[in-house]
Amino acid sequence: MISKQKPATLSCSGLPRYAIGDVHGRHFWKSFIKKDFKEFYFTGDYFDSYDIPFLKQYNNFTDICKVARADSRIRMCLGNHDYHYLNGIRNQFYSGYQDHNSKKICAVLEENIDLLRIVYVTEDKYIISHAGVTSWFLKSIGGVKPEDINSAFDVDRNILKFNGHNIYGDDITQSPIWVRPGSLESNYLPGYSQIVGHTPVRKITEKTSKDGTRIILIDTHNTESVYGF
Repeated sequence: MISKQKPATLSCSGLPRYAIGDVHGRHFWKSFIKKDFKEFYFTGDYFDSYDIPFLKQYNNFTDICKVARADSRIRMCLGNHDYHYLNGIRNQFYSGYQDHNSKKICAVLEENIDLLRIVYVTEDKYIISHAGVTSWFLKSIGGVKPEDINSAFDVDRNILKFNGHNIYGDDITQSPIWVRPGSLESNYLPGYSQIVGHTPVRKITEKTSKDGTRIILIDTHNTESVYGF
């Protein structure tokens, strides 16, 4: 059983690491990227805004890719609102899907696919991903450690598909771009803390289990903030 705790900002090896939730075309990240940091993580969902025009979403994504290519400390996760545009993905049209711009989005995502990872794992065992990694999902792909998901995705992109077991994605069988906090809390990976976006929260929310496992929800939606750890 995981209980709510007050969000905390931690330091690591002198400089902080930062993680930012789903941007959906918003450029507020630019003010934070100017700070000094050890690592900077984007949790995905660069597209499919309801109020930001396509061209601004597109340019914002290319701007993020440019800074990531110039600075290896900047890491980018893949989100579900990016995934459904990729080559080889069929019958996956999530809310906000931009059919008339899908070819352009697909092209720019594929051009930068080498920058996009499903999960990142830090040396002190923080997993950063779009939605989180459940024990069930890792075992289902034959994985031993979270990073194995990246290798599995390179072989078969369809492992991340929305499986329909729960219309909201609140099921432990869902992938790291779809699982919801309730299922993640009930089937988390022991020994790892997780930082995730995907599910909007009013403010950064941290939950901690009895064994010290932490799950931090950082998709503050319209609130311009990052999580330091």
